[in-house]
Amino acid sequence: MTRNDNRENILEIIEERLKDSRENRMTFSGFLERQMDRFDYSNTSLAKKVFHRVERGSEVRYIPVTRQTIGAWLKGSMPSSREIYVTLGLAFSMNLEEINYILLENYMGYGLYCKNIDDALWIAVINGLFSIHEFEDVKAEIERIMDEEDGEDHRSLATVDLWTLLAEAGSLGEFYEIIRDYRTDFKEGAKRFGQCLEEVIREEYGYYDKAAWFLRDIGCLHCEAQFSKIRAGKAIVTREWLLRFCIALQPSIGSIEKLLAKAQMAPLGITPTEMIIEMISKYKADSLANSQEVWMLIESAAQTLKEKGYDIDEDLSRKYNAVYELPAMQKWWIGICIGKQLVSLESMKDFGYEKTGYARYSCIDRVLFDDVNRNRKNQAFKNAGTAAWESEESWRDYPSWEFPNLQVARNTPSDPLEMEKFEDYCYLRKPNKFSKDYRMNDIYLFGALLYTLWTGKCYRKDFDDLMAQNMENELGKSDLDGSELISMLRMILGEEASYQESCSLNRLMDVLDRMRPGKNE
Repeated sequence: MTRNDNRENILEIIEERLKDSRENRMTFSGFLERQMDRFDYSNTSLAKKVFHRVERGSEVRYIPVTRQTIGAWLKGSMPSSREIYVTLGLAFSMNLEEINYILLENYMGYGLYCKNIDDALWIAVINGLFSIHEFEDVKAEIERIMDEEDGEDHRSLATVDLWTLLAEAGSLGEFYEIIRDYRTDFKEGAKRFGQCLEEVIREEYGYYDKAAWFLRDIGCLHCEAQFSKIRAGKAIVTREWLLRFCIALQPSIGSIEKLLAKAQMAPLGITPTEMIIEMISKYKADSLANSQEVWMLIESAAQTLKEKGYDIDEDLSRKYNAVYELPAMQKWWIGICIGKQLVSLESMKDFGYEKTGYARYSCIDRVLFDDVNRNRKNQAFKNAGTAAWESEESWRDYPSWEFPNLQVARNTPSDPLEMEKFEDYCYLRKPNKFSKDYRMNDIYLFGALLYTLWTGKCYRKDFDDLMAQNMENELGKSDLDGSELISMLRMILGEEASYQESCSLNRLMDVLDRMRPGKNE
């Protein structure tokens, strides 16, 4: 079965299930139109009352949706996240029971479970104990309470009774006391989930360290320490975090169901994103060969569903999310440093090759997960980038920074699976004995890395109009003119790419250097 067959089958199943889920209930657009008429809301006035979660590095904010988003919902699209449904329900003066059963269960496929800490927080928001803008601060306080060790035995409560208690809490202080009094219920679930997390990693990858670097790019972790806390059962596990984890690790459907159950969360719901996760997990066992191919399928399916009007949480379907979230200057500086190192390696006639293939290709994830994550936290690295961004010098005069994973020791054996990916769909071709092939593949690798740096998406063979548009959109968000860079990427990465002097690493570095504001005038 080809990748296109996989993609078409997955999309067909997802769309059929989305259609089935709508048959026995009011359409979301019909519900929204009726409620807007009842409250006399315009698209603009409602948009100001409905919020979605935005992550930038370690910062989490809840910002209003746009009137265009409301318009898209009225035309048949649907929200993609729980905070949107909750704040929408609050805008329509709906109570806890109405939000849970009319909105969440109908349109996401699952409601709230009170013994999951994250859900308990949403119960408190719905009951007006704190605002959506205080969510992260209250969550941090709850984590502190959960981490308290006072040596006392705490009470346990039946689920229905705990739900009633949380629903009747009259103040934030009272909510904190309920969590403190019954934290054994929450902590036991968290500990069981932490143990299950390690079990799943061992089952899927053999042992933890082998999978660890896959997980460093999970955007909602903020840092590796947070992952350690979750493993130890000392942190709040959100559904968004768990979905991102499942996409990054790509476990079987059985493992996903086990993790959701241990986290005291409902099974996968009927949102497009959750259906993509479910379908990919099912298909992976039978016909998908490797991680990169799965990511490409996820991104492709998400893009197609988005074009058909479905709301897709792009952060969940973007492999290199932590790279994507970096400020424009840092992305540019990382690109400059990688390119400058490749130029230096080329001058030493080191093209990252072995007799059996192009070994530099196998480094791409380690460069983007390990090297980039390490350098972006380095203050000296960031200061050097700021100075270069603002200087009048050429990239040749900037300081050099090492990305260790770009360097490939001679006699490094090529991984057959990596080479299969290389030849099949990602990069140019397996080099022959002529050095120009290796040189062109380094240029090709650098161009593909630049695409990934700016979009957070996997590069796939043949730079097409959609990829060019993705680059243009992302550069435009930072008010950068990327026309010259995009034009060169078409030459380097397009279907007919071949070695030519106009596509040298030096030329590409010159183009990248001129992309800074005011440098291309």
